[in-house]
Order: sequence, then structure tokens, then C-alpha cells
Amino acid sequence: MPSERAVVVTGIGSVSALGVGGGATVAAALARGVPAVAPIRAFSTDGAASHLGGEVGDVGDRLGPDEARRLPRVSQFAVVAARLALADAGLEAGAVPALGIVLGSHWGDFRSSETFASGYLSRGPLGLSPLVFPSTVMNAMGAHVAMAVGARGPMLTLNQPGGAAEAAIVRATAFIVAGRADVVLAGGVDELCEVLFREIARVGITSPADPGPEGCRPFDRRADGTVLGEGATLLVLEALPAARTRGARIYAVVEGAASGGIRAPAYRAPHKARRDPAVIRRALVQAGRQPGEIGAAYLTGSGSPTLDACELDLLEAASRPAPLPPVTALTPFVGDHAGLGALRVAVAAIVTLGQGRVPPLPDLRVPVRPDLVPSRPGGGSEPAPRGRPGGVVLVHGLAPGGSEAAVVLGPAGGAA
Repeated sequence: MPSERAVVVTGIGSVSALGVGGGATVAAALARGVPAVAPIRAFSTDGAASHLGGEVGDVGDRLGPDEARRLPRVSQFAVVAARLALADAGLEAGAVPALGIVLGSHWGDFRSSETFASGYLSRGPLGLSPLVFPSTVMNAMGAHVAMAVGARGPMLTLNQPGGAAEAAIVRATAFIVAGRADVVLAGGVDELCEVLFREIARVGITSPADPGPEGCRPFDRRADGTVLGEGATLLVLEALPAARTRGARIYAVVEGAASGGIRAPAYRAPHKARRDPAVIRRALVQAGRQPGEIGAAYLTGSGSPTLDACELDLLEAASRPAPLPPVTALTPFVGDHAGLGALRVAVAAIVTLGQGRVPPLPDLRVPVRPDLVPSRPGGGSEPAPRGRPGGVVLVHGLAPGGSEAAVVLGPAGGAA
């Protein structure tokens, strides 16, 4: 039974290559089982090592005319996702007395930084735009969200190239448990940017088009890198008593949340088998759960062979003496970006805890080990694999170098 300071998920807002909407939109898109990664259209990738991405279309029609003109595109993603999440939770913007925001981002508003720097390089000091500069700081997206939804509680931006949204959810949960906020918007946001895309592809982080085929294939022996994506997913996290008082729909209970660091490889560094699963174990202890109660695991699954192998080692070590639970990853569907961690929490809550299914990996043909969730034969018409009955769901984020976060989600019925 959750404590009276338990944290629950009551709202979901997502902007990704799969679509724009609340929890129902996310579930419907995943049910189709078709990845939304495709050749990038927003800018030329001629001469680049990679060409695929999880792109989002224009979201300006979901904003007021002044906002659409004034806000940078990455902030537009975050503002739209925040409003969708609040609406999904049945909350009005500006009506929550101490609404908090914890937003993660891998890269921040890189386009604004590029524009600001290009102005100086082309025109000198006169080319520096005072209108662009505020968006070059890494907390600009969070500030834009705070102003758009009238947030007056704690606001925090977390920046790291990987696992930023998972870390944001852990920190938001801690805010609520400590009584610093009753409601927090938590998640992540990123945007595809040509100069950044080309550099990331050049150093070999993305799956190369040559010799190809290009694509994100986590936990597959053919994996050769990630695919980048963009978008924002934000969750409404609430203290259980507040959610009960207003009769909120509860997607899931955050039973445990922990973060920390290990010695993990970079994208291409050699992998060593021995890993310390302390962060996952701390989240399980906080949840009052045993390793065998993990019904399914949503992993980062970036497509980096070394990082993915490290993550499987961590999960296996944390699961002992139980066998490895069903494993999945959403990176092949939308591409790697900071909003993905919150999207995994949303899908874990709706699809796995709510429907008893685990979205299969869409292109798993040569698994690195035989006990992984198989890909769905025949596309979207086949039933998805199921997790262990009655188990909790682990959402795990692992960044290159070792920043790590683990969130243990329990069923909504446990909060009744």
C-alpha cells in the first residue's frame, strides 16, 4: 500500500515523431507498432554519415500567434507537451498554487546558440542579437514552460547527453516526497539541429548509412549506433493525497526512484561485463519490491552495442536470482532525445501496467541473448508480448559515461 506521500502519474503530454497528444495518443501510436523514424526532411543531410531521424512536424498551430512567433521551436515542443499533460490530468494552467517543473535536455536550444554565434561571426558585436541570447541558456525551455503554464513552484533544468528525462523524474519525485511541491511537470525536450546532427554522425554515434542499412537496433547483433530524434514528453506527477482529493485518474504509482553513477562506456568504448546495479536496487528497495517482481523493463536501448550490453548486465545483476524480465526500448520508434525517458514512463504506465503488454522491439532479428522480448512477427497485427503478471515495471536510463536513473512503476490500483 503506497504511503500518504506516494507519487502518482496523473497526466501525460507528448510531442514526438509518433504524434502529438496525451496518453491515449501515445497508446494508439504504439499499438500500430510502426517506427516513425525516416529520412530527415527539415535540413539537408547530403554528405553526412547518417540520414535518419525521428522528426516532429510544425506545432505552431497549437500555440497562440504571438507564442508561435516568439518561442524557439524546441520551447514550442515543451510548452505544447506541458499544456497537453496538464489537460490530460484535468488541471488548468495557472490554477495549481505551487506547480513545479523539472525539465531535462541533452542539448538545449542548440539552434538559438548557433544563430547567436553566427551573428557574431558574420557581423561582429553588432551581429549579436539580444532577442536570441535568452534562448541560448540551457534553462530557457523550462522558463518558457513556467511562463506559459503559470508555474510558481520549484523549477530545475537538468542537462546531460542521455537519461536527462529519467533524472528529471527522479528529482521531481524527490521534490514531492520532501513536500516542496504537490504537483510537478517532469520530463525532457530536444530538437534536431543540422550542425549538431552532422557532428554527432561524424564522430560515429549514429548508425551510419554506409555500409548500411541505417537504423537503431538495440540488443541486436547488427546494432551499429543510434538514430537521433526530437520532441518533448512531460508527465504530471502528484502527491497521492492531492490526486485523491480532486478525484484524478491515476496512470501509475512511482513506487521507487533513484539516480547515481557507474563507470560505463562511451558509445564506442570497450565494454566490461562487471557492473554495479546499486541504482536499480535502491529503487527496488524504496519500492519495497524484490527483484523477481520486475514484470518488464523499459531500457535506454540506444543502439550502441557497448552501452546496451552494459545496461543488460545491470538489469541481469539487479534481477538475480530471478531471470531477466521482458525487455523493450522505444528508441527505434522515435529516435534518441531527452523526451524519450518520460515517453517510456508513459508507455510503461498505459501499455504495460494498464493493458498487460510490452511493446516489442520492431527490428530485433539477431538478439544478443535468447531471453529478450522477440520482435513482433508480421507487423502491427500480432499481439504484443506480455510482461510477468502482477509485476512492477522498471524504466531505466543510462547515459554514456555512467549517469544512471531508475524508476519503478506500480499499478494504479495500488493507489486506490
